[in-house]
Amino acid sequence: MKVQQSTQLINPFGGIQFVLKHIKEEGIDTFIDEHLGSRGAKKEYSISDGLLAIHYSHFCGSSCIEDINTLNEHIGFHPGLSSPSADTSLRVMQELKTENTIVENGEVTHTFNHHKKLNDLLQKLAIKTKTVARDAKNILDFDNVIFDNEKYDAARTYKMTTGYQPALASIGRQVVFIEGRVGNTPAGYKMDETLAACFESLKNNGIHIEHFRSDSAAYQQSVVEVVEENRTDFYIRIDDSQNLRDAIKDIPETEWKETIINNKKVEVADTPFQPFGEKKTYRAVVQRRKRKDSQYDVFTQSAYAYYAIMTSNEKPEATPEWVTGFYNGRGDSERNFDILNNDFNCNRLPFSFLDANMVYLFAAAISFTLFEWIKKLFFCKGVIESTAIRCKKFLFDFMILPAKWIKTGRQWVYKIFTTRTCYKPLFE
Repeated sequence: MKVQQSTQLINPFGGIQFVLKHIKEEGIDTFIDEHLGSRGAKKEYSISDGLLAIHYSHFCGSSCIEDINTLNEHIGFHPGLSSPSADTSLRVMQELKTENTIVENGEVTHTFNHHKKLNDLLQKLAIKTKTVARDAKNILDFDNVIFDNEKYDAARTYKMTTGYQPALASIGRQVVFIEGRVGNTPAGYKMDETLAACFESLKNNGIHIEHFRSDSAAYQQSVVEVVEENRTDFYIRIDDSQNLRDAIKDIPETEWKETIINNKKVEVADTPFQPFGEKKTYRAVVQRRKRKDSQYDVFTQSAYAYYAIMTSNEKPEATPEWVTGFYNGRGDSERNFDILNNDFNCNRLPFSFLDANMVYLFAAAISFTLFEWIKKLFFCKGVIESTAIRCKKFLFDFMILPAKWIKTGRQWVYKIFTTRTCYKPLFE
């Protein structure tokens, strides 16, 4: 095999120029700097330069923050692109971090990290890029996710791993709120305060929430009160209790209806339910499925496994089938955690401490927002075939494009080397 080597620099990720063009035209870089402030007149790179360098590296298939340096070597000259080194991006994130909040609860120390300014930026950016509509009937999904790691301040989680367990709220594919937590802090601990801060931030940005969904960590009287104060219908998994078993026993056999959920035959019904020993009544929507071993449950005296959701939605169209299916839809939002981990490198946090690592988590969420925006934009122009693609497919389908800036006739021309025609809508 004969090989000829050329020292001519050809950018293998030529698609980045079209991403950069739309970010500049939309003023995303200026928007970030106006919201987060200036690093100072003597600094060569701005905050947006540092954060967007991380975003561009995600688009080009990076696996860690240091890949920014490799990307800079490949790109070569690009007018309008200010791409700092990985060290500069790390310094930018260090400058953005906020002090942790320490809460002593007996012998247990809980560490929180609250970043009001970055949460505000996430929501404003979502509105600007139209990944969230203010007046829509938005569904807020809330959960705590474990990011396994061996960082200096990581702690043991309930899964017996070591890491962090931040709280994340999302609307569809858009992360709208993050609160940093070390792994030993249970999801339900001070959840009412976390949600109150989340709702306040969303309200300040004019984002309307119609529905709230969460797992059983939210099955607390204080949490329900916070949600109801914001006039939001909620759907929360109910913890097993004698109160719930008694309510299930009161459901007449004639009220159970057969339906198919997730390709499995189940029965659903609903019943009035008074949680937390209070007089206020909600709906418990119960799903039951025959046990495989056909053994009778000692408490319910039946051969069924039960699963219940508490909701405040009393509307006629909110049938037990609808509520069950709607609640199961929160499983799609949990896919956001997989995307953050594997597409935006949250499984490789770059710092040793929670405060700085939470800034990286925000940077990843910003990158996620811009990815969803760019996909919709390019899909509408006929450049890509689907908005459901992940970063890796976007890399192969669009970003990998040999290209080079050349100067001819006193002007710079972007020369791309390809037989594909999908790029034409972006420069015609």
